Amino acid sequence: MVELEIATVASGWPDVVALFAGDLPVRIATRHGVSFDLPGLTVWLRNPADLTPPPGYPYPELIKDYRDRLFGDQRESSLLHQRLRRWAPADGTPVDQFAQAVALLRQDEHSRSAVFSTWQPEEDLGGRFPVSPVGGALRIVADELVLFLTARSVDVWVGLVPELLTFAQLASDAALDLGLTRSQVCYQAWSAHLYEVDYLTYLSETR
Repeated sequence: MVELEIATVASGWPDVVALFAGDLPVRIATRHGVSFDLPGLTVWLRNPADLTPPPGYPYPELIKDYRDRLFGDQRESSLLHQRLRRWAPADGTPVDQFAQAVALLRQDEHSRSAVFSTWQPEEDLGGRFPVSPVGGALRIVADELVLFLTARSVDVWVGLVPELLTFAQLASDAALDLGLTRSQVCYQAWSAHLYEVDYLTYLSETR
């Protein structure tokens, strides 16, 4: 279990990657190749309003792609948007989970029920390309909105930056909607991993 505090995604992503140069990661074999795994990583993002990408991040096109799934042209076809914004419960009436969570806090700022999930085990558990499952909660703590986000797993080299930046915008927008001037994101991944091929690239760039 590792906990790391970062000011922004731009300044903090190199610090997350640097964790893999130490003794903390566990080398494991997966169906997608050998990876170095941190079994439990918590990142506190203190300034989610700064959406600047990290210098040197190798996949800037993925940032646009991930953001488009919630905010742009891919919303209608995006499984992430469908799960978060048009969740289909048993009665068949779609629910905007995130808007519902914000509305709960507007009614009661101490509510502990402002939660959401994008994970449907019956559909995703055995899927070849399952949705990257995330879930979380919104809390107002000392006049500050905190987005607690939990991810099953994240590829630190590829997917962490797009995911953090996208949910950082959600947190900032929700804070403004609630009349708050500050927000932060607490991101926890059960598996934060770096594949061996990317780890070797990282090592070559740091020498």
